[in-house]
Amino acid sequence: MQKKYFEEEDEEFVEMNISTNLLNIVPVLFKTEPEVTVFYDGFIEKVESNKHLRKNEDNREIMDKAFLDELLKYHTLEEINNALEGKSTDTETNLDKDEEAHINEVIRKTFKDKMEFRMFVSLVTQYVMEYDETPVSAAAKSMQQLGKSDNDILAITSIINDIL
Repeated sequence: MQKKYFEEEDEEFVEMNISTNLLNIVPVLFKTEPEVTVFYDGFIEKVESNKHLRKNEDNREIMDKAFLDELLKYHTLEEINNALEGKSTDTETNLDKDEEAHINEVIRKTFKDKMEFRMFVSLVTQYVMEYDETPVSAAAKSMQQLGKSDNDILAITSIINDIL
């Protein structure tokens, strides 16, 4: 089912004239369905809100650049290049289907909608990049900023701790 989900999303972006090799690295870089959804939603929002991109949706070079810019919000250039070259990275997780289902369930219960989850990801990124916080600490602070309960904070931070 997850592969089908990625294929359906990719079809939408092929119509936007994004290079296939860039589309193929999305499921490599983003391991879970919610992460892929946040990425795709963010890119669609970027295209919809940027007049230059809307006018040039048929220009592959411009769309690829915008797609790469969006990828750079979440991953380093080295990670993107490794994914494009098919190199394995040390950040890969070896989650089985049960673990991934549990993570998806916790995320769905914790965050009321995609926007709140997107805000959480943005806050975590900000804490990690601007304040050199660890991912677990950044997640905890982000959850507190979003007004989440101690149980929710513990659930999310324990997942992040287990993955890393």
